[in-house]
Amino acid sequence: MPSPRRVALLIESSRAYGRECLLGVARYARTHGPWEVLHLERGLDEGIPGQVRAWAPSGLLTRIDSPSLAKAVDSLNLPAVDLRGAHRPKLGAMLDSDHHAVAQVAFDHFREMGFRNYAYCGYPGVDFSDNRGAAFAQLVVEYGYELNVFAPRKRQSSEEVIRRESLGELEAPGLVDWVQTLATPTAIFACNDMRGRQVLRACSELGMSVPDAIAVVGVDDDEVVCELSIPPLSSVEPDAERLGFEAAALLDRLLDGEAPPEETVLIPPRGVRRRLSSEGSAIDDPTISAAIRLIRDRACQPLQLTELVSALGVSRSTLERRFRDLLGRSPAAQIEMVRMRKAQLLLLETDYKLSRVASLTGYQSASQFVNAFKRSYGVTPGAYRDGGRKS
Repeated sequence: MPSPRRVALLIESSRAYGRECLLGVARYARTHGPWEVLHLERGLDEGIPGQVRAWAPSGLLTRIDSPSLAKAVDSLNLPAVDLRGAHRPKLGAMLDSDHHAVAQVAFDHFREMGFRNYAYCGYPGVDFSDNRGAAFAQLVVEYGYELNVFAPRKRQSSEEVIRRESLGELEAPGLVDWVQTLATPTAIFACNDMRGRQVLRACSELGMSVPDAIAVVGVDDDEVVCELSIPPLSSVEPDAERLGFEAAALLDRLLDGEAPPEETVLIPPRGVRRRLSSEGSAIDDPTISAAIRLIRDRACQPLQLTELVSALGVSRSTLERRFRDLLGRSPAAQIEMVRMRKAQLLLLETDYKLSRVASLTGYQSASQFVNAFKRSYGVTPGAYRDGGRKS
């Protein structure tokens, strides 16, 4: 029997994201061992404990948050895989959440509800925040909208952000003044859940209704942070458990002598976990607002236009006209958009055959589903599934 590989885990357990990564590592170790792991309770901004060197690991899994930690990791001269995507280990590789895909699912969520005013609230100067903000801005501009970006007077380092986040909603200089300048209704994409919670606090101070005047979506789906927010915060759910699993698999290959990939391996998110902070509609027209809710809840049952018209008590031509005037698309396009969001999730998260995915997303046949998917994304469902799992 081969000797267990000794892997040190420099991954924070103080946050939900890090804990999910650790669960992914644990799943890999159980199924592909034997592994021995050294995991010490730590925060994101801590250095390498002395016990790690004394334990003499054969490899490292880490989330490098600072140049000093990057230097310390490199000084160990061990194969290493970083799960944060900011610093590539000297003898290793990097994985990260796909920031463009994170921004995409947040934007699609807002667009599905009919928003035309968009804003981004992050930590300027911090890598993950700037990456998500740039991706969100690109999407907003591509669809012909303008983006209002929170720009505090002072740019922050990662260490400053961690300190400010430890103070939670008590520490958000300039945020109230910025929120007060926004037109309503506006959809705000926050770079992470703590930033989203701070935005909600600012709305509360201003007496602004959430989600009617301001809708907010964060990132990380940290259940404690989201559920303690008032109202509870909607959030993009990253696939951190898969990130941990794939990082462990990559480290295993590096320890077998495989050359590390040059590109950062990107893992797409699971989707948006809907809570009250974004469960509204940006449409003042009560009929169209009701139509959006019906489509969101029943598009995959499947929902036919005749059923929609009957439930709303308006003519088809009236519904089509008001949809195009307010949203710039037809009710059929809205139905297809909701179906495609679910199809993306099913393709990446399950091994269902296309006929099964078609049935679960409201299509009568696999061929009908394939045509709709190609019309929306320009690739076949199979190619999308393969690309997502390689990324």
